[in-house]
Amino acid sequence: MNITRDEAAAALSDIDATTGRLSQQRSYHISGPILMLWGVVWLVCYSAMGLLPPEQWGWTWLIGDAVGIVGTIMLSSKACAPGQGVAGRGMGWRSLLAGLAIAAFIGGTLSIFGVQDPNAFMTFPGIVCGAVYFIIGLLHRPRFLVIGTAMFAASLVGFFGFPDILPFWMAGVGGLGLIIGGLWMRSA
Repeated sequence: MNITRDEAAAALSDIDATTGRLSQQRSYHISGPILMLWGVVWLVCYSAMGLLPPEQWGWTWLIGDAVGIVGTIMLSSKACAPGQGVAGRGMGWRSLLAGLAIAAFIGGTLSIFGVQDPNAFMTFPGIVCGAVYFIIGLLHRPRFLVIGTAMFAASLVGFFGFPDILPFWMAGVGGLGLIIGGLWMRSA
């Protein structure tokens, strides 16, 4: 049986498309639990911001971020176990480093501008994370595009529309939004 050049090219194109879909599905499978973990961190920490005095917010987030980072490492290590390929193991660490870079950007920006408005302080992480997820979605993971758009828009709606209950709004749209987004990714 002879295969023509066009048939070979079509077969290679099909293989590339399948490989891309499998890579995307694997990425969603790994990202889902991590998003759910951070959703819980956001839910707890933003709720605490609504209940505690501002002097305690930093400690709340320090503990929440530590739990999130340790959990991300554990989930990434579990999801990218040996034998699943070097690319899979590297993805967990790249995701963690990207998250740390986002946290450093948020912290650095808030420090430089010395935000005096607590509502601006609460909203900024939501719009930054929303923008980052949007960009990831544009580049290669469409479900992140939806999650990022929703997080960005909902953060601004809360800032302008619900300033009196903003910490609880951010807990709901950020925390529950990430949990729902993580469940959606796991279903891919």
